[in-house]
Amino acid sequence: MEKLILEVKSAVCWACYAGCHVLAHVENGKVVKITGDPDSWQKGFVCDKAAAYIDVHDHPDRLNYPLKRVGERGEGKWERISWDQALDEIAAKLKEIKEKHGPEAVANARGEWRGPNYNYLGRFLHLFGSPNYFGVGHICFTNSHMVSHLTFGEMPVPSLLGPVKCIVLWGINPPRSFPHHWGPIMDRKNEGAQLIVVDPRESSSAKAADMWLKIRPGTDAALGLGWLNVIINEFLYDQELVEKWTFGFDKLAERVKEYPPEKVSKITGVPVDQIQESARLYALTKPAILLHGVKLDQLGYNSTHAIRTVCILKAITGNLDVHGGLLVGSPGWALELAKAQSRIPLDEKLPPQQKKKTIGSDQFRLFSWKAFEMMSAPLKESPWQELAPSIEFCAANQPMVWRAILTGKPYPLRGLIVLANNPMSSATNVKLVYKALSALDLLVVTDLWMTPTAMLADYVLPAADWLEKPHFAAWLHAVSATAEERIVEPLYERRTGFDLWRGLGVRLGQEEYWPFKTLEEAYDYRLKEAGLNMKFKEFVERLHAGATSTGYIVGQEAEFKKYEKYGFGTPSGKVELYSNILEKLGYDPLPKYVEPPESPISSPEMAKEYPLTLMTGARVIYYEHSQFRQVKFLRQRHPDPIVQIHPETAKKFGIRDGDWVYIESPLGKIKQKAQFFSKMDPNIVQAEHAWWFPEKPSMEPNLGGIWESNVNILISDDPDICDPISGSWPHRTLCKIYKAE
Repeated sequence: MEKLILEVKSAVCWACYAGCHVLAHVENGKVVKITGDPDSWQKGFVCDKAAAYIDVHDHPDRLNYPLKRVGERGEGKWERISWDQALDEIAAKLKEIKEKHGPEAVANARGEWRGPNYNYLGRFLHLFGSPNYFGVGHICFTNSHMVSHLTFGEMPVPSLLGPVKCIVLWGINPPRSFPHHWGPIMDRKNEGAQLIVVDPRESSSAKAADMWLKIRPGTDAALGLGWLNVIINEFLYDQELVEKWTFGFDKLAERVKEYPPEKVSKITGVPVDQIQESARLYALTKPAILLHGVKLDQLGYNSTHAIRTVCILKAITGNLDVHGGLLVGSPGWALELAKAQSRIPLDEKLPPQQKKKTIGSDQFRLFSWKAFEMMSAPLKESPWQELAPSIEFCAANQPMVWRAILTGKPYPLRGLIVLANNPMSSATNVKLVYKALSALDLLVVTDLWMTPTAMLADYVLPAADWLEKPHFAAWLHAVSATAEERIVEPLYERRTGFDLWRGLGVRLGQEEYWPFKTLEEAYDYRLKEAGLNMKFKEFVERLHAGATSTGYIVGQEAEFKKYEKYGFGTPSGKVELYSNILEKLGYDPLPKYVEPPESPISSPEMAKEYPLTLMTGARVIYYEHSQFRQVKFLRQRHPDPIVQIHPETAKKFGIRDGDWVYIESPLGKIKQKAQFFSKMDPNIVQAEHAWWFPEKPSMEPNLGGIWESNVNILISDDPDICDPISGSWPHRTLCKIYKAE
């Protein structure tokens, strides 16, 4: 009889981006249960996704072996092959594309983070000669990181565990998107902190708020400028910090005169007294933190300006690098680890002429190598030395990539490797995406599942999940690192993204740059580069021994107002209210508001046929974007795609609560289930995103039901309606809604 070996291993759950601390219960090498870690700052909290993750890990529909297409694209006919055969054939096709069209004709579409393995895709592509990696970053917080670097030289992070007196949640609903943060937020509120929520709907967060600002969708930049108007005109800002540590305050003060509360109220729909009262509350209640969500990244035309306003608000109110406010990084071993991490992509190996070929970077210049180098230069003169912004900031523009595939302009793009991404679900203008993916010479997909994107691929490779791979990341802004050994060995033939990139790199002449053969060896190498004389296993043990109740492993004692010693990593060495870099890139260096291209005000003719504003992207706690609809436990709790509609609007169109309805825009129509929701403007509907149906046929024309309820089919990604600065595309449009047949 086999001896029963029981282990309980500390882990970081990556079922979503939150990175909660959990315990993995292992019996004889098999994970049998995931529970919350009572010793972490989450106090044992675990969401349904983590609790059900064993059903994901062991799901019978997981991809387990490499597959090669043997029928027509999308026909659903596959041959099981070995990893060696898959890598040999993929490498040969990549070499053929490179010889015929140039290295820039190969791109990578990266999606979910799940650890910093994108650094290794950067290493592969830079050595290969392509600048074209892209993904969801433009609309999923990379834009916010970029704008924060413009303003501060880095991205400050909030300290929810400090003595916070005021919390602003702007376009974010933590109970659904970051539930592990909601506990500390409510703890602070119960201790007397004021809670302000900016959201078009009465979200779970808004229900708990002291002030809920019911903003008109897409007008966040105007509201931010209205707050700045009140704070500056009433001298509610931190005058010493502004005088000593900001650049361009006088010019900002002139700009905000254009946005008095009365004007902003007409734009946003927020009453004048609420604009004034909320601005005063935030400015005068200290310390305060302002958390903004990815909705600001998804505004489209005003995205950069909206993020700039909230960054400026964080700075001038005196909540920067104080206990209970926003924290910035500090020199120390965490910095050295982060620097070693930033060197992995070997961006210096990508020739300058290739960097200029990044698709979309000539039009959307904030996500360009030129901007990246501008932001990196001040850091080299500071204590942060070579710690540059992430190379993800140099990402190709996704809407422009689809057009390059179809038109061959500015040059042909013929090969695409998709890693942990499902653009048939996550990208907007899905019909165009489908045409582009179908037109490629080579499409490779690495994922946990046979997604609608994988259904169109030439090769489908099985990915290891977070239980099956080690994790290691360091963050300067948190002065911290997290590291975990793999909990169990990968089942079947599942492999990590690192294995994919190294395997291809070795076959394409890059072997000297891949001295490490496993991810653990790569982590050993990174520790050596950081000057830490230890192996990854020992590093993990030391971190666990020094773990703190914050949930992160802190490398040194907290130090505040470090900018007084080190300054900021910006061209001026100060917080840039007036951005020197934006000015050099040819953009307005100050924030402003422009009416979104697709709104009842800017597009009145369109609004005659499509009178409602469609919002998308609100999180469903049981899913992570397009993932986990295969999992019975989760699907039973939320079986159908839901569109929220105001009862008055529903009555007008003859819709009852629970009816299946069509939602239609100029790009097409989809079907979702109506749910009455009175706590939003009657002119708004909110539809769930990323829906597909894994239980439906995987071959053409069905492709897992991707055409039935995927709201991204309705939303345009036309470059003319994207943010002119960053290229982020909107996640809202005008629509009509009516009862389904």
